[in-house]
Amino acid sequence: MTDQKNHPYPFDPRFGFTQKELTEIQSPDETPADFCAFWQSAYQEAQTIPLEFQSKELPCETEGQKLFEISYRVWPDYRVGAWMYLPENTQALKLGIVVGHGYGGRQEVDPGLCGKDRAVIFPVAPGFDLSQDPRLPKNDASLHVVHGIESKETYILRSCVAALWRAIDVLIEVSRGQLGDFHYTGGSFGGGLGGLMLPWEKRYRSAELRQVTFANQYFRLRHESGGSAKAVRERWLKDPAIEEVLHYYDAAIHLRKLETPVIFECALFDPNVPPPGQWSAANAHPGPKRIFVAPTGHFNYEKEAAYRSGSEYKNLRNEFFGSRLT
Repeated sequence: MTDQKNHPYPFDPRFGFTQKELTEIQSPDETPADFCAFWQSAYQEAQTIPLEFQSKELPCETEGQKLFEISYRVWPDYRVGAWMYLPENTQALKLGIVVGHGYGGRQEVDPGLCGKDRAVIFPVAPGFDLSQDPRLPKNDASLHVVHGIESKETYILRSCVAALWRAIDVLIEVSRGQLGDFHYTGGSFGGGLGGLMLPWEKRYRSAELRQVTFANQYFRLRHESGGSAKAVRERWLKDPAIEEVLHYYDAAIHLRKLETPVIFECALFDPNVPPPGQWSAANAHPGPKRIFVAPTGHFNYEKEAAYRSGSEYKNLRNEFFGSRLT
């Protein structure tokens, strides 16, 4: 059985950092001069795309809930798919929850976040599963993460961010304007997109970001790892100019601009999302925030699920967010 001491990787998934060193790490300040202007313009441009929202109801086994498969348009002209849970009685709606996914895509949804007072949407990033497009790599993270990386305007992550921005507009439309309180939750790829997305979408009142990828790009490019970071590093070794583009897509730089309360889950050992990047993201956020320390990420998933569903995380969540998300 593999463990943290007998792992199969040719590199150290702790990357030589102690927990104390991780709590102090900061990513280099490589903020482009037009960083804020670029992202503010991107947000405004994304909002001009007509949603062209479509929906069909699916069979639902969750008591008191309805399940829908939906689609909507995002910048520049992709149609993305999503699943959505709505309570059968929408009169009590108060909260909209947007759920990001990992770089494995999304083939199904978890009703665990459902409630009588909330609508829950599970967007699928352009190129994956419900959101496949002939112009994009099909369900292939290593190709997806470098698609359009030649420029900040064409990099695919911008469209992925737009899909999360516009998810709020979908929730507002289906609730007929009833919803005004929104929460985001996502891990790994979804955590990284959340870090890129949140500072520019002021309607999110809170977030949970787990194992944030796309943070401290300087470190990620210069250290061997697995996952999507490996594909980006291999591309960078052949084309160093992409590092300038990646400054615009560094979650740690984005999170310096965020005021929304966030719970971060940061691992000490992670072969796919280097912990120095995860902690750089959390450390960059000026708060309010809490950091939940996880022993591992992207490793021994059954154990990961166990500590995330345990009382320590639940107590932290309840203490920080109060009854709003209970």
